Amino acid sequence: MAFNLENYEDVQSRVKRFQVAFPTGRIVCDVIQFDAVKGHILVAASLYREHEDTLPAAVDYAFGDAATYPQAMRKFYVEDTCTSAIGRSCSLVLETTTKATKQDMVKVERIKNDERSAVIADAPLAINNTWDEFVSEKPIQPVVTIGEAAELVQQAFGESEPIPTCSHGERTIKSGVTNGRAWRGAMCADPRLPKSEQCQAIWYVLSKTTGKFRLPEGVE
Repeated sequence: MAFNLENYEDVQSRVKRFQVAFPTGRIVCDVIQFDAVKGHILVAASLYREHEDTLPAAVDYAFGDAATYPQAMRKFYVEDTCTSAIGRSCSLVLETTTKATKQDMVKVERIKNDERSAVIADAPLAINNTWDEFVSEKPIQPVVTIGEAAELVQQAFGESEPIPTCSHGERTIKSGVTNGRAWRGAMCADPRLPKSEQCQAIWYVLSKTTGKFRLPEGVE
């Protein structure tokens, strides 16, 4: 079922409303279970209306699975799970139309997209016929000019995205293929500097849905 993200409240907005409603209140997160090897975490968020309250007014939970996050965001799955738990707890003491937050629904949509991509990737070919069954000669691959090839590469690597910058200026975009895998990175703007003084490279992420490289989330 399709949903509109605009119908869901941001966690930051809920926290601000909680702080306005309960100026002396507090929010406490506790890790209930954690498995660093599997990348699993269970977090409980407790909300107290008053700072001196000994019992929470609301408690809710969120489960985090690192495998469901894009590679660039995977290292933040603990923080993101805490945020999700806080948003769910706030819904228990504030007036809300939905318990899920905008961040929760973004993750749902991302997982759905990944599942759809996996189904498409694993689907069998509709036909397994060879060209010999249809024509006497195989078709000749048309010659591609240098200009056309450059355009195809530009489309494949998402060149339309803005080029990120570093402290030395506009980064240099480099791409290539290593061990049979394509890669793309935004390097330090000043390659003349020693490696230790160059800004850390930003590695592009290959989208499962579009097949193109894109900047990691949060990078502009």
